[in-house]
Amino acid sequence: MLSLRKILLCVLLLATPLVADAKSRQRDSITVFGRVLCEGKPMQGVAVSDGLHIVKTDSLGRYAIASNKFQNTVFVITPSGYEPECRKRILPRFWALLKRKRTVAEKHDFHLVPCNQQNHRILFMSNLFLQNSNDDFLQFKRRTIPTARTLVQEVGDSVAVYTILLGDTSNCPMWYSREIDVGDAVSLVASLRYPTMLYTVMGDQDNDGAVPGTGLTDYKAERQYVYSCGPKYYSMNIGEVHYIVLDNTVFRNEAGKGKYPTEIVGRRNYDRFVTLEQLAWLRKDLALLKDKSQPVVVCMHQNAFTTGRKGLLSKRFSKPEHLDSLTNCFAGFSDVHFVTAGSMDRRLSHSSELPNIVEHAVASTSGDRWRTSYNGFDAINAGGTPAGFEVFDVAGRKMSWGHRTEGGESKSFRCYDISSVGEYYRDDLDVQNLLREYPKTFINYDTKGLARYIYINWWGYERGAKLQVFENDKPLRVRQIYHPDPLFVVASPAVTLKHSRKKPRFSRNNCQHMFRAQRSSPTSTIRVRATDPFGRVCEEVFVGKKPFTP
Repeated sequence: MLSLRKILLCVLLLATPLVADAKSRQRDSITVFGRVLCEGKPMQGVAVSDGLHIVKTDSLGRYAIASNKFQNTVFVITPSGYEPECRKRILPRFWALLKRKRTVAEKHDFHLVPCNQQNHRILFMSNLFLQNSNDDFLQFKRRTIPTARTLVQEVGDSVAVYTILLGDTSNCPMWYSREIDVGDAVSLVASLRYPTMLYTVMGDQDNDGAVPGTGLTDYKAERQYVYSCGPKYYSMNIGEVHYIVLDNTVFRNEAGKGKYPTEIVGRRNYDRFVTLEQLAWLRKDLALLKDKSQPVVVCMHQNAFTTGRKGLLSKRFSKPEHLDSLTNCFAGFSDVHFVTAGSMDRRLSHSSELPNIVEHAVASTSGDRWRTSYNGFDAINAGGTPAGFEVFDVAGRKMSWGHRTEGGESKSFRCYDISSVGEYYRDDLDVQNLLREYPKTFINYDTKGLARYIYINWWGYERGAKLQVFENDKPLRVRQIYHPDPLFVVASPAVTLKHSRKKPRFSRNNCQHMFRAQRSSPTSTIRVRATDPFGRVCEEVFVGKKPFTP
């Protein structure tokens, strides 16, 4: 009878070829591999992903993925204390394009640089709509870039500064007629010597409208973005904050009636949700975070929530369950921030159902697609918020934020003396024409009952902030209202109607952060004081009538 030792030896000898064969098959299935290095030295434990799998590097800095290459990229989930090298001086090289056939292995190495990020600043920029019209290139160069430089310079060299561009960098209908697609738009930003490293998010206008509506429309329409800007979803660690970028626009581009712009073949419609493959990857990414009290910032283009006329919050995704699928991924996390840009106006949303999540809707950096400033007025969006940046300042795990306007100013509101606004509306022929053609869309501020009101467009409005209005040092009652911003009406719709051959269609853009107080005398002293949740104060004082001079 064979001894137990001999039996085990026989089993081991028989199994050895099977193990060797399994390892050989595993090696043969590897299609993406490489190393992660810092100053020439291997980095161990760095996460690398193809958008489906997430693996970690070994002691020699090596990674290997059996990838189907469906997402067309491989990328590093940058660890805290490091940043990627850049191309064109500002575009981070944390990703590589997969160019070979799906079954052919290819090598991609990544090089990281050590960086002190414990204190850092994020500039959120959105909705550039660069399309070579309304002097947008020139305005970006003369307005946006100097503001960004000011925001970098004011924190000094001890604070790392990055920019996250929240989508709609380009304008899909104009890709072919004006010869500027999303890759061209990002290259333009780089060529104008933008002052920080620039991460990008995909917006609906960054899809290729020349791709017809089929089962793979979304996948094919995003190719130009992926080839030029990198993966449509990824993550990185900056200091003690985990940043995640997601694509929540599912492009459909279905055929419709009407004439389309050059080479565009559909109506460029889309759904708002995060796809199943992204959610699966997101759960793997979040599993890497062992401390669920760590701040997580999720960057997407489309808004998660929207606010109705009465300030009621509702889910903005195409179906409520789509948003539930996303928010469920963050169960157990205590400090989650969604940063979005789809509405083009600034708004902070808190849902009672999701106390761990706050959404920061970021105001458009281009204002109203550069139109109001091109028309000779201030650069503002339809809600009256000035063009600019949303700025996050981070010290360890402590975060603060605020809107910064052109020149880096931190003003959080604009005051209107409606008696002066009414006089302007009465005397301006363009405004009178607009009110005559669209009596149900726009408010006539030249109304006797409104003359004693002070309107405050307070884009700094959020939970924990405070607005006070005083008349001769006596506090006035302040009430939120939902009326169009008076300046925007003058700067955009009135001018558009004046220069239109056909009667344009306008919607009533009720400002979601408009407030008013009634004064007792037109000669009194008015003081408006806004305090943000972090104790920063913005104040304006005027005596008698405040002029309205657009």
